Amino acid sequence: MSVLLISVLFFAACKKKESTAESPFSGATYFSIRQFGHDQFETYWGQPFTLQRFVTVNGRVDSTYVPAFQVDWAQVLMPFFESDISDPALVGKYRFSMFDDQATDSRTYFYEAIEDDLFTRSLQIITDPFTNAIKSIYIEAAEGDGGTRRSYKLFYQPVKVIQIQEFTSSKAGEDKSVRVEYRFLY
Repeated sequence: MSVLLISVLFFAACKKKESTAESPFSGATYFSIRQFGHDQFETYWGQPFTLQRFVTVNGRVDSTYVPAFQVDWAQVLMPFFESDISDPALVGKYRFSMFDDQATDSRTYFYEAIEDDLFTRSLQIITDPFTNAIKSIYIEAAEGDGGTRRSYKLFYQPVKVIQIQEFTSSKAGEDKSVRVEYRFLY
């Protein structure tokens, strides 16, 4: 009986949340990486995934297998969450475009920074044009002053791949390239 009650309350709460929230793809509203990450976490939490982690530092690769419950998800998701553009203060600071690709049977939503000093330079979301299910998310971000510049390339394909590339260049030191990739295994 309690399982049935919890299920009804859960679905009612989800229904209410869906009806009051703006669609991330309607008009010029900005997509929320944080909300999407939360939804993915809620959907897949507790699944017995094993991930294969590849760490590449300046071309040298190391890999290991990691159970999903042992992954430091806060550290993995931090660069994605930092690139979130859903803050109302960012409205009008990104160019939005959308196009369909018949060859891949997908729809792409693209946000591009108008101002050079914005952390998130571009956000590309590829979806199924019929269901709006997200097939992948790709983000480019950059920060830095005259001395050190750090840029990121982030990629997520739901329950397949998480990829974080970080490039650091410094006028005073040596450049560094780090890529961390998690591949979901079943």
